[in-house]
Amino acid sequence: MKFVYDDSISSYDFGPGHPFRGDRFPSFIRFLKERGEPFELVGYVGEPPTIEDLRAVHDEEYLNFLRVRSQTGHGMVSLDTPAFKGMWEAALSMVYSSMSAVRLALKERGAAGFGGAHHAGVNYGGGFCLLNDIAIAIRWALRNGVGSAAIFDHDAHHGNGTMDIFYDDDTVLYVSIHQDPTTIYPGVGFARQVGRGRGEGYTVNIPLPPGAGPSSYEMAFEELVRPIVESFAPKLLIAHGGSDPHFLDPLTQLGLDLRGLWKLGRWASSLPADHRVELLISGYNEHVRNWGWLGIVRGFASLDMGFDPEEIEGRAPNDDDYVIRRARLAIDDAKSVLSKYWNLS
Repeated sequence: MKFVYDDSISSYDFGPGHPFRGDRFPSFIRFLKERGEPFELVGYVGEPPTIEDLRAVHDEEYLNFLRVRSQTGHGMVSLDTPAFKGMWEAALSMVYSSMSAVRLALKERGAAGFGGAHHAGVNYGGGFCLLNDIAIAIRWALRNGVGSAAIFDHDAHHGNGTMDIFYDDDTVLYVSIHQDPTTIYPGVGFARQVGRGRGEGYTVNIPLPPGAGPSSYEMAFEELVRPIVESFAPKLLIAHGGSDPHFLDPLTQLGLDLRGLWKLGRWASSLPADHRVELLISGYNEHVRNWGWLGIVRGFASLDMGFDPEEIEGRAPNDDDYVIRRARLAIDDAKSVLSKYWNLS
């Protein structure tokens, strides 16, 4: 499988002391090379994103705001997202990365790369996200003949920006498994947020309780994600996230182990779609991030794990009965809401 990479994406860096540094991207590429992993690295594909590509998702006023802040590096995009000099070019690189992965997937059925800035909305950024590369890539694909697209967002945090962008759109299915929004940023992503107008029913939120691990995720996937995506039958599927659902991640409280991250990639590759993309971005424990990302992309490429997870993470915790009961309640609640729109029997 081809993996999209260009050194320019390392400039997506919020600076010393911030949890999101740009060295995560070249670090993972070095890791792949050192291990001799069977992924073909390719540069960006096709033309760079145009201003029309960006305007298909974001307001002009917001784009101008980012450009001005990028020139000086002063100020804040949001409370947790400082401006930095050159951030406009860095954000464009991430957009180019995701568009390139989609272009490859349209030719070769599957591709992987970096991206997933899902907290950026039409006229706002935040959560370390500037431009919503997923939405921009999907809108590009729709304009170029792809009839429908689905997003499987498996980041620990809910993708509020992506949800907002497609909230009234029935050509794009947004499905997210994430930590209970009453316990974590951005505070949205409840089961009853299902879309509006012609998009009603095409937003699928599956909030899981803190501590939710492999058993909870499997219930959510098999009972909600798989049947809904199968019913929608998208032409293009973009899965994205990273290692932040891992039980050792310092910014989240979920309970996946490395094998669980590998399963996320396997599940994404098993969903029905003519073309599939996996994008990586999140993860704030440097010890497990590369291994978690590797597990996801190996799973997505239908490869076995290729390493012993216990040597990396130690003994992973199991879902305890209390967490499983809470996850069961959350999944049943989501099913009761979504059964109005999808056959979940």
